[in-house]
Amino acid sequence: MASMEHPFFALKAGDTKVRQYKNGNVTVTIRSSAGIGLATIFDKDIWIYAISKLQEAINNDQPISRTVAFTPYDFFVTTNRAKSGRAYDDLEKALSRLKGTSIKTNIIYSQDEQETIEFGLIDSWRIVEKQKGKLEIGMVEVTLPDWLYQAITKTKVLQISPDYFRIRKAIDRRLYEIARKHCGSQHEFTISLDKLYSKTGSTAVLSKFKFNVKQLSKTNDLPDYEIMLDLTTDKVTFKNRNQNTPQAEASCKREKGKREVHKIKKQLLKK
Repeated sequence: MASMEHPFFALKAGDTKVRQYKNGNVTVTIRSSAGIGLATIFDKDIWIYAISKLQEAINNDQPISRTVAFTPYDFFVTTNRAKSGRAYDDLEKALSRLKGTSIKTNIIYSQDEQETIEFGLIDSWRIVEKQKGKLEIGMVEVTLPDWLYQAITKTKVLQISPDYFRIRKAIDRRLYEIARKHCGSQHEFTISLDKLYSKTGSTAVLSKFKFNVKQLSKTNDLPDYEIMLDLTTDKVTFKNRNQNTPQAEASCKREKGKREVHKIKKQLLKK
């Protein structure tokens, strides 16, 4: 999904700056409504939760639509959040940020054809509250944009670990997303530090970002993936903790083959 590839979500609250990223020939511009701030990677939990509800309905052959309804309580439990009065206020603010954040990008079809589109992260939202005696029951309704709905119904959505919601640092969440997108079920994935920095959407200076990656490589507590930083080459490697998948085994064989070829080349150069 595009939101794993491109940094649609801010890593800190209150970010109102228009941001632009380039990945090859693709340009992504992200802006927020005045005074609201960009949707954050923690606001994205609503997105992930709504997508999972929709995917569950698809898997069970149930009727589906772009509007997904759920109780705040179930959302809080699923995403490992406190169930306090403040949590309800934060939920409403997060919905507003999702509604107010827009993405503009270009889609390249060929050398001669491309289009520029702009879309929101959600189309609309509402919270319906009903009083039944002393019990107040709230229901949240989120209408997903058509582009996201089409992506969910036409392609297989990558599943994430339930432990993702226990990750407390925004940058660590983003690094997990990139690992999930590019490493997936393969053995490992290696990327240069500066390219990884660009993909995260971090607003910290590169040296601070490098420090964060180095610290994470020491704790190594990301779900599903190990992370390793080579300080001599400034390369970051994500390694799948589960090496028993067919994809991981095939990837491991490819990496072993590459190492053997490299070894042979070095031997030939010595002669």
